[in-house]
Amino acid sequence: MNVTPVTPPRPIDAAAVFPQLAPLARTATRLHPRPGAPTWHGSSIGGPLLWPAEEPWPHCEEPHVVDGINQAQSPADLRLERRIFAASHGRDLTPEERETLERIRPPRTYPVRLAVQAYDGPKAMLPVAQLYSRDVPDLSPPEGKDLLQVLWCPFDHPIMPRTLLFWRSAAAVTDILDTPLNRPQCSSTAIYRNRACSNRSRSPSTPTIWS
Repeated sequence: MNVTPVTPPRPIDAAAVFPQLAPLARTATRLHPRPGAPTWHGSSIGGPLLWPAEEPWPHCEEPHVVDGINQAQSPADLRLERRIFAASHGRDLTPEERETLERIRPPRTYPVRLAVQAYDGPKAMLPVAQLYSRDVPDLSPPEGKDLLQVLWCPFDHPIMPRTLLFWRSAAAVTDILDTPLNRPQCSSTAIYRNRACSNRSRSPSTPTIWS
């Protein structure tokens, strides 16, 4: 069933309650990501990016926070882990599934020893979002651009993850980088692991207060 996303009414009028916020009102666009199989040529969350083959993939070289316990993992293994848990919901794991999960996250022995080495060296950044201006009318890209790409570092940082934003002209990308990541790694923290989703967006007709 194809249902148009609808932004529910706000419970209060923030500008009426806090008049000093009224000058900060902006028109916002709500993203409605749904699990799917997005391509380079569509807006997505955590999906593939329309990335020029001649442009190096960005890496993070800033200091990373290491908890000393959790090993860095590959996004492919984390996606496989998620699929196994989803498929086994309501039933016992098969021997094969259990073996795979133990490979991804080996059982710990207690007491836990701080045995993980620091996350040394540059770390490939992971896609967060790709938004085409045709899908987000209020995106307001720079002149000649129609595509926004957002990436972040998939490891904890002392303050916050490093993020990068790129504006592009989709028509200018004729040779696409189809294998952008060479043995990517990411933290085991779930917040950095985006599930590939196609996106449907909706711009509300009235401004929204951004704090």
